[in-house]
Amino acid sequence: MRMFIYGLIALAPLPLASARPAWQWLWVLVVGIMAVVHLVRSRGAGPVRWSASMKATVIGISIFVVWGFVQAIVPVGFVGLIDVEGVDNILAQKGFISVDPAKTISNTAYFLSHLVFFVLVYEFCSRREKAVNLIRFCGVVAALYAGYGFIVFVSGNDTILWFEKWANPTSLTSTFVNRNSFAAYAGIGLQCLIAYALFWTQDELAEGRTGRELYRHVLETMLTKAWWLPLAILVTAVALLLTNSRAGFGSVAVAIFILFIISPNRYGEKNGGWASLVRAAIIVAIGVGIFSLSGEMLDQRLQNDASLDQRFSAYPLIIEAIFDRPIAGFGLGTFDDVFRLYRDETITIYFDRAHSDYLELALTAGIPAAILLVTSGAILIVVLAAALKYGNQYRSFIALGITASVQLGLHSAVDFSLQMPAVSYLWCAIVAGALAIAYRCKRAAASAEYG
Repeated sequence: MRMFIYGLIALAPLPLASARPAWQWLWVLVVGIMAVVHLVRSRGAGPVRWSASMKATVIGISIFVVWGFVQAIVPVGFVGLIDVEGVDNILAQKGFISVDPAKTISNTAYFLSHLVFFVLVYEFCSRREKAVNLIRFCGVVAALYAGYGFIVFVSGNDTILWFEKWANPTSLTSTFVNRNSFAAYAGIGLQCLIAYALFWTQDELAEGRTGRELYRHVLETMLTKAWWLPLAILVTAVALLLTNSRAGFGSVAVAIFILFIISPNRYGEKNGGWASLVRAAIIVAIGVGIFSLSGEMLDQRLQNDASLDQRFSAYPLIIEAIFDRPIAGFGLGTFDDVFRLYRDETITIYFDRAHSDYLELALTAGIPAAILLVTSGAILIVVLAAALKYGNQYRSFIALGITASVQLGLHSAVDFSLQMPAVSYLWCAIVAGALAIAYRCKRAAASAEYG
């Protein structure tokens, strides 16, 4: 199982972030094989213990997946036409809820593969050390892709892998096509590396080192054994800035600030809260320094009028489409088919995605299903927040599950990075690992209290 999980995380960014349908189906197939292997290996084993919140999340997402298949195969699309001639004609011809059942089945299978992958990673992390190693691996892989992207950027920025670059010519995109998607990926990797650094530092704190002794030991160890960690953090941070992604940079900055606030344990500090704020302020100052060195183009984009972005002209039209069919939706994966019938002369560029995952979900799945999916994910964030007090030196990894979700939750409001398999599978792995650590830390705390 370890080979499959690590292999998927390592290879998903390679073929253009796996955004092409052929690669998406490859990972769906790989996850299916993983599920079969897991079932064979677990035959005869006792029932797996899941918390009530974990069950609620899996059930909620499973209902969402079932609804996707219902949209594609239940012949009720001719009911309740919506007074948009092009859409009505498609619905009447198809006879299903979805305007394109084949796309909806494909998209639903994609959602299902993520649910299965999430469960498999959670089951794989049977010990906290496995989850720690997995999260460290995620950070290292992201740093390697950031390093590759930086080399390509400084050597001319003319290619994406072996293809001639056809988009974002002045931005670092590594193996991705879209700079915003790579910014999301690099941001998650950067958080993994920072969480691992905090875990390592707190491990030293747990051994009783304080003050100068702690800082001297951390510095000595970093120079001799962990020299790669600050280098990886620096390379990934610089690559993030060179993407010139406004939403990517902003969402990652917010997430990292929160990570530094909620990760440290207090260890009896009288002014622990203030100490966390000071640490966060220090990292913000470092970020500003890096920004001043490598963020000139991003600075120019941040100063541009965001209202000129055509996505803000598209949002009202998308909302109009949502309220034409708010309950049933038009079918998962059918945004492109539907939006072309609603667009007007104010939209001069091609929109194959809504540039807002929330709006796209509401349009394609319907508002109730979209709320169900988002709520199911939010439950896990609440669970992780409640488990922070049990984390001890593992607390930064529990916090990572929260802040990685915050980053993508903010970014998804104005973009579609979670639709890139390289990003979505990475996020699933991190949240599953964080939950596994939280569950085992809570059990350890309970055993210590009553044992």
